Amino acid sequence: MFSIPDFMKASEHKTLGGNITPLNYNLEFDTDLKSFLYFGTVKIKVRVKNSSRVIKLNASKLKVKSVRVISKNGVQIARHILNQREETLWLMLDKPVVGQTLIEIDFIGTNTEGMYGFYRSSYKHGSKTEYMLTTQFEAADARAAFPCFDEPEFKATFDVTLVVDRDLTAISNMPVKSMGENSGRKSVTFCTTPRMSTYLLYLGVGRYEELHSHLGRTKISVLTTPGKKELAKLSMAYAKKFISFYQKYFGIGYPLPKIDLIAVPDFAANAMENWGAITFRETALLGTEKSPILIKQRIAEVVAHELAHQWFGDLVTMEWWDDLWLNESFATFMSYKAMDAVFPMWDIRAKYLEDVIGTAFEADEVKSTHPISVHVNTPEQISAIFDRISYEKGGTVLHMLENYAGAEAFRQGLHDYLEAHKYGNATKYDLLNSIDKEVRKKSRLFQFTKVASYWIEDADYPIINVIKKAYRFELTQGRFVISNAKGSDQMWPIPLRYISEKDAKEKFLLMDKKSLSIRTNGSKWIKLNHGQHDLYRVRYQKGVLARLGEIIKSKRLSSIDAWGVENDLFVLARTGGVPVEDYFDFVKKYCLESDYPLNINIATHLAWLYTMLFETKKLRELKDTATDYLAGMMKGIGWCTLRNEPSKTTIFRGAVIRSLGMLDRTEVLDRANLLFKNFVLKGKNIDMNIRSAVYFLVAWSGDEGAFDKLASLYKKEMVPDEKIRFLQALAMFKKEKLAKRALDFSISENVKLQDSFIIPQFMALNPISKRYLWPWTKANWKRLMKKYAVGTNLLPRYVSNLSEESNIETKRDIESFFSSKQNMREDIRRALKQTLERIDANIGFMQKNNLIEE
Repeated sequence: MFSIPDFMKASEHKTLGGNITPLNYNLEFDTDLKSFLYFGTVKIKVRVKNSSRVIKLNASKLKVKSVRVISKNGVQIARHILNQREETLWLMLDKPVVGQTLIEIDFIGTNTEGMYGFYRSSYKHGSKTEYMLTTQFEAADARAAFPCFDEPEFKATFDVTLVVDRDLTAISNMPVKSMGENSGRKSVTFCTTPRMSTYLLYLGVGRYEELHSHLGRTKISVLTTPGKKELAKLSMAYAKKFISFYQKYFGIGYPLPKIDLIAVPDFAANAMENWGAITFRETALLGTEKSPILIKQRIAEVVAHELAHQWFGDLVTMEWWDDLWLNESFATFMSYKAMDAVFPMWDIRAKYLEDVIGTAFEADEVKSTHPISVHVNTPEQISAIFDRISYEKGGTVLHMLENYAGAEAFRQGLHDYLEAHKYGNATKYDLLNSIDKEVRKKSRLFQFTKVASYWIEDADYPIINVIKKAYRFELTQGRFVISNAKGSDQMWPIPLRYISEKDAKEKFLLMDKKSLSIRTNGSKWIKLNHGQHDLYRVRYQKGVLARLGEIIKSKRLSSIDAWGVENDLFVLARTGGVPVEDYFDFVKKYCLESDYPLNINIATHLAWLYTMLFETKKLRELKDTATDYLAGMMKGIGWCTLRNEPSKTTIFRGAVIRSLGMLDRTEVLDRANLLFKNFVLKGKNIDMNIRSAVYFLVAWSGDEGAFDKLASLYKKEMVPDEKIRFLQALAMFKKEKLAKRALDFSISENVKLQDSFIIPQFMALNPISKRYLWPWTKANWKRLMKKYAVGTNLLPRYVSNLSEESNIETKRDIESFFSSKQNMREDIRRALKQTLERIDANIGFMQKNNLIEE
């Protein structure tokens, strides 16, 4: 069983303390979509444990008008101090209060455009700009909308009233209870919520088109801005299937009477799991059956992710943000499980490998990583852990632990955890004890707790070195980091599944020592991490690697296991652990007829090498290898989506076309430009699944005229995902003038704040124009700091974009620039460390391959 370590028992978190506990919030917001000021009243029923003359709440960016405190000592007018830096509201009383107490606060707030708190979002309806009000409170921005106890452990019920214009719709977490008049406007009161955390409250005001359905007694609605209702049908169908799946899997019904899926035109994240009123970026919710397969899968994944939160995160909430993974890792893990159950034709196991496990490897390969469960205090620190460790690495480790514990024991443990803690809070120990209890029913000797605790509470992942001896394979493990391919002395308990030449049946060991010897009856090869369920890399002795290459070529090894072999080899080449020529040779000898997901993995790796080697003596060798590989693949798939073809073929086609065009294959560039010309001049359709590739290549081979046309199409386009494709393409021009114009365009009034990071993000992948990214970022940094509030999590993206740099002088300039306090902010600190480490790794790669001087 898990127990809380002594050093964890005395909380070091900067919290409001436990003396005063909220029980119920009665909230009224009087809104105005012209002035964007709102007048609010909050009545908070609290329980005061020990007599106190001071009450401390959270509040930020509000104007507090008056405060009354009502207790058994009568009514008191409280003196109040709002500390904007600490985001706290202090109430001072003449008489102490104890027991049940009512706090009444009148305040004024502003609906800003900052995409946090209670904010405004704009959209075009015809030629007119219209507005809606919406909220984003996670992690610590409910306090920017109303005074509250803004910590996840302070669960309470909420009674919400919104005063709005008669022609507007009001939305909150629960169904409407009653409606009345209020000075010629309408007052909308909602039913009382269950106990929940402040960050899950939702407030919405605007004009919507609505699509409704039911699943049992649960009303399901998808809400869009006017004119986009037809794009809601796809996500409605997905939502019904996923809710049904989760109810059966968890063994607990969806707990609220309704669920709204709301498309918001301005949204910093992909989506937010407000209980019963989930908000989404339009691109993460709106589409049709004719949308590209990647868009449909993205919508399905985001919808499934947020619906999983209705149980993991909303019904049961972590006590503090250290255990954010209890929310995000599980939603990541469960979303792919739901998609696999609902859409078996999508081959989600392979997609999970590429999207989640592959991303986890990349996120955790730096020294400046952090554990899945990590200690955080301030809003900036909390914001910084909404990252690939909390999502993808956590999801990968959960997949690993499910595979280790057994699917049914794991599922029953999740059910028991949710049932025991519903409407309350929990910690990682609560969850892991529930699973451990089920595991022990099957095997008292099973070391689930040992494995789980290490992988959740420690950072990094291991690499296993494999050396073949006469009758055995010698394995040694150590920490893998991108700057040290050999590993360190750190040790993990590794669930070890393997097959070998003489025994195709999977065998299992727990490698909980530094070294291990495996006898394999004269086998010439061994494949560790069979099925690629576990988070470790393998470095095979050269002869063993060659044998594995042969069975990849003959397709005697599954494409998923082949993915693992190639992925590990590429990363060793990327670290300089093996010469890049060895990677080229492996691809040419063994992988020219590879299947999904190996094929798209190779295409991605060759694209990275193209960017890195673009102005070096290795470019010709890279282009030859990539062209041979991709041209061979192109022969088998062609340019057009075929009826009933596998989704993996459809996805791969676009990647191949884009890559071949960027390798300057004339026939590919000519066809892409012809397709675009016929699309613009004659209205001929371009296959939706290759549109992104076509737009990329038009930019890659284009001039100022092409830029003007893509920018014009972007401005006119109303379909959300098509707008994003045009925006991404604008990052792919080669000429300095056009690259700089694209970067300036990204922060102009033409591009929504939520999308402004996209052009810089994609320009980092442009082997020519990436050189302009740092000078532009540096020149615009003060403007970017002002644009992006901490809670949006967008500013760190501009730092991470610099990770593809490999110039020593540029690295020094980045370090010097951010050493100035005026350029540093807490929410970018971790991203900066990781970016500098990746740049060092890039420089090391170049040096070890004799491409730049030591």
